[in-house]
Amino acid sequence: MKKYIIYFISVILLISLTGCPEEFPENDGFIEFVNNSEEDIVRYGVDHRIQSDTTYQIVLFPWGDDVESYKIAKGTSYLYEIYSGNIKDLLNEGFLQYYFLNYDTVLTVPWERIRDENIILKKVYFETWEDLEACNFTITYP
Repeated sequence: MKKYIIYFISVILLISLTGCPEEFPENDGFIEFVNNSEEDIVRYGVDHRIQSDTTYQIVLFPWGDDVESYKIAKGTSYLYEIYSGNIKDLLNEGFLQYYFLNYDTVLTVPWERIRDENIILKKVYFETWEDLEACNFTITYP
């Protein structure tokens, strides 16, 4: 019985040591969101890949139950980690948009109304990697 336990443990060790899990890319940069206003805001990013249907609509409440993690307090900034390879691939196939919304509005107004009535403070649009480089990877509100 002891021999089988040693054999089993050896097989498990062999599998775990020889397995080559795919490595995840490391963060290689940041986009900085800067809130220069006197109000708390919420950032929201949407990526769109080009499709035959060019009508894009944001359907779901994008923050889930965690609006706080998207909040940028007045006079502060937030660094968002990016993987340039992923962003470049996205921009080759589509475009990237960031929205700034009023924090209190997000908490009190239904998402469908925000979406349908376009209740946003600012929208920033990126079509190429060069667009991101041109703003030095910094998106400022206002």
